[in-house]
Amino acid sequence: MLALALTNAVGVLLFGVLYAVAGARLMPQPAFVVCLLLIFALVTALWVRVEARHRGLEMLRRLGRVAGALVLVVVAAPVAVLMPAFWFDSQLPAEAGITRYLAPLMSLVLISLVLVAAVNVVGAGVAVARGIGGWRRAARAGER
Repeated sequence: MLALALTNAVGVLLFGVLYAVAGARLMPQPAFVVCLLLIFALVTALWVRVEARHRGLEMLRRLGRVAGALVLVVVAAPVAVLMPAFWFDSQLPAEAGITRYLAPLMSLVLISLVLVAAVNVVGAGVAVARGIGGWRRAARAGER
């Protein structure tokens, strides 16, 4: 479960950085779309590879590992990012201007978590498709 959680955390980090760079207008829109698709595909491939290491487990245990890893990241990412930001906001004077960055930061975290959840759904679909393909190959081999 920890490996899947780390994979999800890498996805949150990559998607967050991509959206931050695009939000700062440091890359053109077409480059953003290409990077988004590329990162989505890479994180999904990594997720499928990490999850496939536990192919031998029963389906319910695999599903529990996937759900646990996703819940862990959905809870830990906002805690790791937003709690320090709100703490700094409460400690620094208003003239520091930290408050204006809180809403964009919360948006980045939310967008990253939604994209990581989508990676998990697509990765689970790929894992199911691979499993069905394996069953079909085994059935064909048994017919011969």
